[in-house]
Amino acid sequence: MQQARILFIDAYDSFSNNITTLLKNNLPVTVEVVHIDDPRFVFNDDAFQSFLNKFDAVVAGPGPGHPANVDDVGLIGRLWSLPDDRLLPILGICLGFQSLALAIGAKVERLREPRHGLVTRVTHCGRDVFAGFDSVHATQYHSLHVRFGGGKEISSGLKDPWRPYGELVPLAWDLSDSRNGPILMGLRHHRKPFWGVQYHPESICSNGGRELILSWWREVCEWNVANHRKPCIDTCFDSGRTSLDAEEATTEPRVRRQVHWKAMRLVGVTETADVVDMLRTTEKCDPILLESGVRKGRPINPETGRYSIIGLHYKCSLQVRWCCQSDTITTVEDGGALQSRYAPITDVFATLESIVDIYRAHHGLVDVPFWGGLMGFISYEAGLETIDVKPAGADAARPDVWFVLVERSVVLDHVEQVAYVQTIREDDEAWLTSTTNGLLQVAEQHTESYATGARPAKADRSIIAEPDQQKYCRKVSECQSHLRAGSSYELCLTDQTFVRNWGDPWQLYCKLRHVNPAPFGAFMHLQSNDAGLDVISSSPERFLSWSRDGKCQFRPIKGTVKKTPDMTRAKAEELLGSEKERAENLMIVDLIRHDLSGVAGYVLSPLHRTSALLLYAAAVTQNFPS
Repeated sequence: MQQARILFIDAYDSFSNNITTLLKNNLPVTVEVVHIDDPRFVFNDDAFQSFLNKFDAVVAGPGPGHPANVDDVGLIGRLWSLPDDRLLPILGICLGFQSLALAIGAKVERLREPRHGLVTRVTHCGRDVFAGFDSVHATQYHSLHVRFGGGKEISSGLKDPWRPYGELVPLAWDLSDSRNGPILMGLRHHRKPFWGVQYHPESICSNGGRELILSWWREVCEWNVANHRKPCIDTCFDSGRTSLDAEEATTEPRVRRQVHWKAMRLVGVTETADVVDMLRTTEKCDPILLESGVRKGRPINPETGRYSIIGLHYKCSLQVRWCCQSDTITTVEDGGALQSRYAPITDVFATLESIVDIYRAHHGLVDVPFWGGLMGFISYEAGLETIDVKPAGADAARPDVWFVLVERSVVLDHVEQVAYVQTIREDDEAWLTSTTNGLLQVAEQHTESYATGARPAKADRSIIAEPDQQKYCRKVSECQSHLRAGSSYELCLTDQTFVRNWGDPWQLYCKLRHVNPAPFGAFMHLQSNDAGLDVISSSPERFLSWSRDGKCQFRPIKGTVKKTPDMTRAKAEELLGSEKERAENLMIVDLIRHDLSGVAGYVLSPLHRTSALLLYAAAVTQNFPS
């Protein structure tokens, strides 16, 4: 029997993967995704209608923008004018909901106050797709709302909230907002199989999302049977599609590098910076350091910052660089042999993946997080390339991707006070022995002054150029206007601070790690014959971790409170529990769920929802340091 199929039309929303995951995990369907501007259908109505015939139903997703703007809704706007003999069931969510309402005679206007990341009680009719529902609390992400002509729903005080307005049948309302008044949360078309909800049923804090999807699917199946509608399976459009159920092909590594290692227990507290200094001297190279900060001999945060990883790279090490301004990828081998060619960012990732496959290591210690491989960085500008946005002010002299192959490394376990010396080179026993002896000497030279993590460091005076306050405030106002207009419901405004320093970068990092020890510090001195740069970093925040058994974790830090002298835990929790902070943290949780759901091979575990809820709770009421 042919499995049912749902088409999801993606309006480039930040939560789309959460919706498709909700559909796949609760319905006996496959889900296919196209974007609102799919070039196969933008100028070809017949091709689009023929494509729709392949599916049992359509979900028109949320997204930024206004439903009256053709570019913002694209293919979604063409769903509502399908000929009667081509109709199929459709569910619109947020922007899709607004587009449906606009098409059947309602108005879409700005709210007095945007509703972003707010969880409110939804009053529903108890029938149709809400049949049998109890109390529904839903997450809203919108700056616009649907109104009937003349604002009747407000002036009448909703004396008859379920009375149809033309062909629009209200199904649910938010009646809790005194500032905005009643907000329509759910509707259906009077005759056609079109439904819509303003809220996000896929959000981690929306209850009844699964029940809504199941109820809608029952309506879909009943309508299709009653109207003798069966999808026409046609593969002529399969090329270029995005299928969420297709399995990714995997390739076996061409070479397997065995990890050879020695372990030694550290005497007292060994300074990571001293180990780096020793390696710089003995190896005649600049190690890459990914450091977990230590204070008074203990990790700042043992849960996220237990290990420090020191990777050794030499002049002969394989390097891969790429610059977004020229779209040029350069590989450096054998101490300076350069090979450059034009390559889009997708080719860069494919190149890096192939190197990982070639040099994949095995038989290392399971608990050690790094055995050998690529170390380096990817800039924000390179990230923009993945969404076809050309960055402003890109510097051709500064690579946006730079990775080096690390075959020798030292990993320090700050919890167990153990150092692991590792190599994926063959016949490298002499190096393992000499490096282990070097670590023993570093440990023996340990002094009391190092026990507090207060390693002396000198750094030359710096000149700092901070953002202009008035310009920055104007940018904040511009962001707020976009949020109110509905062109976005999430903006992260950042700016640059330029620090000019004429001292040694390593000494500058040593000073930074002393002043601000953090779970995620980094120092990289990357150099080749034709380029060079230094990366210095100190962060308390983990972006992503990925374990060898396939577990992914995001740990963003949001909702922080400045620890002033009069700040108490009670005051901090009161501030962090405010509507604004809760909304911000909820949005972040939904965003990282979307990101995780977009990973190839991602499988929702039974603990996924519980874990996300715990993460949300932890984000809202973070531990306040004593």
